[in-house]
Amino acid sequence: MIQIAKKKILVLTPRFPYPVIGGDRLRIFELCKELAKNYSLTLVSLCETKDEMTLDIPDDGVFSNVHRVFLPKYRSYLNCVFALPSKTPLQVAYYKSHEFSKVVNRLSKNHDLVLPHLIRMADYAKDLPNKKVLEMTDAISMNYSRVCETKNNAGIKGLIYKLEKERLNRYEKQTAEKFDCNVLVSKFDKDFLFTPKTDVYNKTLVCSNGVDISKLTYEFTPNKKEVVFIGNMFSAQNFDAAMWFAKECLPLLRQNGDYTFKVIGRIKPDDEIKLNRHEGVVVTGAVDCIISHARGSIAGICSVRLAAGVQNKILEYMALGLPTITTSTGLEGLESIPDKDILVADLPQDFVQSILRLENDVNYAENLSANALQYVQEHHSWTGKLAPFTAKINQILSN
Repeated sequence: MIQIAKKKILVLTPRFPYPVIGGDRLRIFELCKELAKNYSLTLVSLCETKDEMTLDIPDDGVFSNVHRVFLPKYRSYLNCVFALPSKTPLQVAYYKSHEFSKVVNRLSKNHDLVLPHLIRMADYAKDLPNKKVLEMTDAISMNYSRVCETKNNAGIKGLIYKLEKERLNRYEKQTAEKFDCNVLVSKFDKDFLFTPKTDVYNKTLVCSNGVDISKLTYEFTPNKKEVVFIGNMFSAQNFDAAMWFAKECLPLLRQNGDYTFKVIGRIKPDDEIKLNRHEGVVVTGAVDCIISHARGSIAGICSVRLAAGVQNKILEYMALGLPTITTSTGLEGLESIPDKDILVADLPQDFVQSILRLENDVNYAENLSANALQYVQEHHSWTGKLAPFTAKINQILSN
């Protein structure tokens, strides 16, 4: 029996996706895991540390070949300095590497499709003759626009955000036109970037995130005066969200009892000190088992104000059995129903009232938790959410 060789996809990532921990790494890994069922995948990834260059890769059957290119932080910072007088977004300049470009150009000649992950990788693929799909995930310029509307818009940092949002918005729109398909995580992001009924709008897919409920086992067992926030605290959006809750909401909550706010996720030492200055905050840093640290809490908190796309933390809370309280921004991209699957609060007093209600009305909290589990089971399996993506790849490669 003649075995037909699988078509080959070249995947470009700005960060090494292993270990697979939340956010961008989780999404691209799940995308590739689905594609690996029918295609041969080659990974080309930038690494910012020597440890990443030698890290063992699990035998998960996702990538047939892996190529790593070292890009030290100092080089990325220099890239940004040189890009300031230009029209290149700093998001793109930070990840510029001549060596990476050479590897991509060489390997692309033997691959049927190129899949850059995030807008920062698009520059390496946009002018290649291959068929191309850009996995954008979020409209980053929408996030930057939101930053400019907050107190974070003061000083040099605010000036950089204002400069970057215009450059990035223009770059996102222009670059997306050069790909056969673009993929975003929510319709909010798609509508922010592209005008309806245009070619680029029509060739842009919306594929939300999923959650693996086999790994995040459900259990409704609130037994302590604690609320949790799960997230990569290296992310400006997550740190802003956690700091806002610690500063604005937690003092009001603690007027009603000795409540704690547990922040779970990798964090910079300076940021950990800043959070710990607030009474009642517990910072765990990166942990081996999120489940054991989150169990028993009254609620999972999603206090994001700056985010774009879909919040994985919400899906994780729901899978774990934690009643979830989110801002309106955090709810974007989800189809969960407020007061049925999830609670929505934008003001500090609304967060506090929601937490107290969940603690004092256990039946109400358990119903919310059960409804949330049903929601993620029905709407957020990775295979189901990524089905339009894999179908589009199949279509492009069959033409």
